Amino acid sequence: MSSDKLTVPEKLLIAAFELHQRASPTFTAEDLVVSAWTKYPDTFGLSGYSDRYPDSNRVLTNIMGTKGMRGKGWLRKVGEKQYRLTPTALNEAERLAAHQEAPGSVSQLRAELDRRATAALERLATSAAARKAFTEQSEAISFYDACGFWDITVRSNANTLVARLNDTGVLLERVAALLDDKSNADGLKLGNMNVTKKQVEQLRALHVDMQQRFKSDLDVLRERTDERVGKRRVRL
Repeated sequence: MSSDKLTVPEKLLIAAFELHQRASPTFTAEDLVVSAWTKYPDTFGLSGYSDRYPDSNRVLTNIMGTKGMRGKGWLRKVGEKQYRLTPTALNEAERLAAHQEAPGSVSQLRAELDRRATAALERLATSAAARKAFTEQSEAISFYDACGFWDITVRSNANTLVARLNDTGVLLERVAALLDDKSNADGLKLGNMNVTKKQVEQLRALHVDMQQRFKSDLDVLRERTDERVGKRRVRL
């Protein structure tokens, strides 16, 4: 089933299902806003700025109401702006996922990665953290390198951090799924380099490993609700 044939609540359901699989059964409304916009920017992007900012009102409107996810019995509220998918939703999400179009040729792979996603992948693959991981120097990766990988700074706030981590995870999963097709076995050419399936798997592992290794540093950013630097200093 093409994404063009999905309703807005169905697109939200797929985005929520990916959160359920990737992160945790429990997710926030903000998590869903970012996930939905990352996967379907044309549907959930802010009018006139769809490639840069999500439209949170569009997501929240389709969570509530009789025609929204909660009205369909797909979403259960478990806390303040925190939700879980119901068994009915999980069954429907699996049905929709099974009918999604499979990846095709290398040319289709490039077509499915828009300019923004391709640029983001190239930045990830050429970052200092990635270069060290590719050359088996992962122990030399610093928090500064990790910030460069996620496109954040030590002054970033919680919202920016959540968005960047989600964006990175979704992008790498998307590329890995596309490269999983045998016709894409040679990888994807980005500028002067060719990103292989093995390298994408290394980037995915790096993404997870750095979140664990630098958890205390990231927790400082998670406590920051605005752009001002907090009292605690991030260790480099």
